[in-house]
Formats: sequence, structure tokens, C-alpha cells
Amino acid sequence: MSKFMPKLFKIFLTGLLIGMPLTIPLNAKVYDFTEDNKLTLLQDARAAVELKLDLVRHAKHHIHIMTYYWDNNGYPLELMKELNNAHARGVDVRIITTYIPSVTMDIFGKSKKILYKNADKKSKAVLSYLKLIPGNNEAITNNIHEKIFLVDGEEAILGGRNISENDYRAKDLEVMIEGPVVNQIQKHFEKMYSFMVMLKIKHVCFNPNDLCAEDLNKTKFTEKNAGFYPEQVRFANGTKARILTNEILIQQYENNYWGEKRFLAQDDIIDTVVKIEFNKLRAYNYFILPTERYKLYLEKNLADGKIIEMITNSKTTAASISNKGYLYGLPEMHNLVERGLQLYQWQDGVPEPGQDHIDYLHEKVMLFDDDHGFIGSHNFGCGSTSVSSEIVIEFYSKPVVQTLIDVFEAERTNSLKTTLATIPEIENEIKDNSLMIKFLHKFFVKNFVREMF
Repeated sequence: MSKFMPKLFKIFLTGLLIGMPLTIPLNAKVYDFTEDNKLTLLQDARAAVELKLDLVRHAKHHIHIMTYYWDNNGYPLELMKELNNAHARGVDVRIITTYIPSVTMDIFGKSKKILYKNADKKSKAVLSYLKLIPGNNEAITNNIHEKIFLVDGEEAILGGRNISENDYRAKDLEVMIEGPVVNQIQKHFEKMYSFMVMLKIKHVCFNPNDLCAEDLNKTKFTEKNAGFYPEQVRFANGTKARILTNEILIQQYENNYWGEKRFLAQDDIIDTVVKIEFNKLRAYNYFILPTERYKLYLEKNLADGKIIEMITNSKTTAASISNKGYLYGLPEMHNLVERGLQLYQWQDGVPEPGQDHIDYLHEKVMLFDDDHGFIGSHNFGCGSTSVSSEIVIEFYSKPVVQTLIDVFEAERTNSLKTTLATIPEIENEIKDNSLMIKFLHKFFVKNFVREMF
């Protein structure tokens, strides 16, 4: 046990560091905007699954997937079958995930995990695996949280859905992307893939110079592999777009952030958001657990008379996954509502005929005024900034934003779907759950909750 004590001691000290003056550069290095892209909203989860299966069946060169988790029942197994079929016909298949029980279960991440093997060993698809607990660099947990579904370097899907039957019971959104911005998504996948290969060599290969390391290094690719970076189709009068990432896993590895420093780390997504001027912001937030810089941004704009409307989970819908993040965020929820935030809480309502019952909200979207939007995996909370690798697409498009505004307004004004949170109601919830809230805000329990959500 003694060899683990320094790490456990650092984790415990996390809570003691709260409030210390810490400074980390926040200058975001972001991708440039590209023109002439096409964005197609995927609002229906079942239709999105069918699209993914169809893309795999027609893939010609490669399929690259990143997901937080991959379930072992239902359509995830069907998707894995189609990926095997694609690989059998020569398609390069690569998967990066935090947890993937449908293929193999290895809590400690010790196995090499070569998924598919050809007899000549010229082509392999590698599962890059990051152990969930214990985390690296003294974080309680580190996550691959991006949701990327990339086919042939020509079509990409980003959003909030994992590879899971849970997709059918969550209010969520994805977007299919075509055009020049797809190369940015491919570049991000390449960077994360190379990073994960490096981690596998470090934690799995007995000797960095043996065949284990050589085999893994051979799977890496660059822009010199032209098949991964095709010339993109441009769409006339298309959408201006770019991707934003935080790459927190790479940051932690390079800088050994721990304690409160993780919550101050560079986050290109939030660091871009907090520079945006607007008159009205509409957003879907999983929970209300903002980092300090995002919280100050919201408070400043509310003080300046800007309109901010958010849809988030209620205590009931949060309990579908875990209500601990919701309870932890109640004091901050009270603070922002008191300052003028219009907060609408998702309700456990009756589904429309022929539709799945939506148990909880999982969507991650921001809409600034009538033409500027963000869609992706980032929860706009502490966990996404501190320990979860994230990606979003930032875009300018009045038609796309207006479509999302119409959906947002329909949900905001429908009392069967959302209700406006009031100060008395929030205060009653705080009173009824005061002991749990106090516990969740104590020492490293506080950081654990913030990292998880």
C-alpha cells in the first residue's frame, strides 16, 4: 500500500487547496473558422443510430470513433458487428473510449487490446483505453468524453450521445458535419489517438523498445496518409464553422495539474465562450456547476441586463442518472436565478404518441442571439474543464440556430416538458437536502463531485 500513499495524499489535499491563488495561462489556441460547410441536425436518437449504421456499411477507407462509453446490449452490439464487417473488407477501424464492455472488460487497463487482427498483420484496429478509476495525475477520474463518429474523413457526427441504449431515453442532440471543418475533427482524432497510443506504450508495454511498442506505434497516422485527409466538398452558401477542444488529458500529462489547478486549466471551449458578447443566450446545461470563469461571465452579463435562459435537469430527472450533481449545484442555481437567470427544469412528462419516454436532459448546446451556436460534448461544468476531454463545433448559421431556437422555445413554454425554477422552490429544495448539500461541499468530496459532473 505504501507506494500508493503519495498519490492518495495528493488527492486528499485537493480539498485543502480550494481558495488558494493559482494562475494558469488561459490563452486559447483554437482552430481557424472554415467556410462552406454543411450541418444537419440529428434530433431523433433512433434516426441518428440508423444513420451511423448506414455510414459504417458504406464506409470505404476508415471509421474513427470516440465515445465516453460503449454499452454491451442493443444497438451497440449491432454497431460492433457492422464495424467487424467493415474491417473485414479493408476499412481502417479505430475506437477511443473510456469504457467499452461490449468488446472486453479490463478495469485496470493492463491488456494490449488489439481488437481486430489480419493474418498478415498489415492492418489493425486498436482500442485505445483510458482507465476510469484511479485517474492519472492525481485527478480522481480522467475521461475521454468526446463523442466523434467520423467516416472516410468526409462525414462526421458530433454531439452529446454515447454508444448506448440510454440515447433513447435522454433529451440530446447531434449534428452531422460535411465540408472543410471535417479535417479539423480528423486532426483532433489523430492527436488524441497518438496520445492514447503513447499512454498504452507507457502502461502496457514492458519495454518501450520491444515489439509491443513497435506494433502500437505502427498504428499512428498523420496528414501524410492522404486517405485520412481527403479534399473536402464545399457547399455553396454553406456554414462558417470550426471545432474547439480542451485536450485536458494532454494538459494534465504535460503539466501534472492537480488540486484546484485542474479547474483553472486552459479550456478552449469555455475560454472562447466567455469572450462572446450577446443580447440573449439560450442554453441547455446538464447541471449548474460552472467553473469560476464561466460563472463570472454569466453574472456579469446578467448584471448588464442581458437575457439568459437555460434548460437543465430537475431533481426528479437528475435522479435517472445521479442527483448528486444537481444537489451540489443548488446553491449556485439559487445565486444565478437571484441575479436574473431564467432557469427552466426538465420534467418527467408523458411522451408524445410513438415517441420514447425522455427520462432526463443530456443536451449540450449554446445559442447566442439568432446566428451563433455551439453543439458538442462539453457540459459547461467543472468536470468538463478539469478532467474530461471535450469537443464542440462552433458555427454561424441563422437557419440552423433558428431551428434550435424553435425547439428550445417550444420546450421552454410547454409546462409538460419544463417549468420555471423560482427562488422559493430552490430554497425549499436546499432546506430539504441541506445535510447532503453540506456533505457534498466538504473537502475532496467537493472536488469529486465537480470532476464527475
